[in-house]
Amino acid sequence: MKKTSTILAIGSSLALGSAQAEIESSFHVGYSTDYVWRGINQAPGSTTGLYEYGLDFSGDCNCGATWNAGIWQADYGTNSEELDIYAGISKEFGAVELSLGLIRYEFGTGGGDTSELYLGAGTDLAGLDVSAAIYYDVDSVDGLTWFELSAGKSFDLGGASLDLAANYGSTLQSGGSYTTYGLSAAVSKELGDNLTGSIYVAGEITDGVPAGGDGDDLFGGISLSYGF
Repeated sequence: MKKTSTILAIGSSLALGSAQAEIESSFHVGYSTDYVWRGINQAPGSTTGLYEYGLDFSGDCNCGATWNAGIWQADYGTNSEELDIYAGISKEFGAVELSLGLIRYEFGTGGGDTSELYLGAGTDLAGLDVSAAIYYDVDSVDGLTWFELSAGKSFDLGGASLDLAANYGSTLQSGGSYTTYGLSAAVSKELGDNLTGSIYVAGEITDGVPAGGDGDDLFGGISLSYGF
């Protein structure tokens, strides 16, 4: 897995041109009481929660763009696991930053592996970090598409930071669409050289939950991140 993300990082820099020598990287581990993704609990009724870890790389290039790549591994429910491999590029155009990327989702023996292309835009609006993104499932017969809008703001607590965010998400298919609304709050604090601890709480309300799905969740979690 580590080799895979290293290859993605090198490939992204080559695609963008001659990258700068410095590459930022970080590793994190975390636990959440539930695995809620796009308003749906991925392991309803499970009491094990979500255990996850990830490895991220990012850097700049002389074309004025930035790149990022990484992996995310999760274990949740009963014999349920997920591996995400992702890479993307972003570039500022005036006050707006545009991003383009690819995410690969793999679910081990459970099947259902798929890939998504995404296009996003972000800017500062009245002191808020506002962003919008569209995700397109390239492996789905029906071309599943997800739209997400979010707004957030960070506050300095004197030695720690508080991040508040709100999000809206919806499928764009007719006949099988659903919508979710969420709020979250996270506190982060540096615990030592390159080590950061975070704790969060979030809530999701989902309208039109798909058959067999589980929405309307309140959950939270904790994580440790180390930059190197």
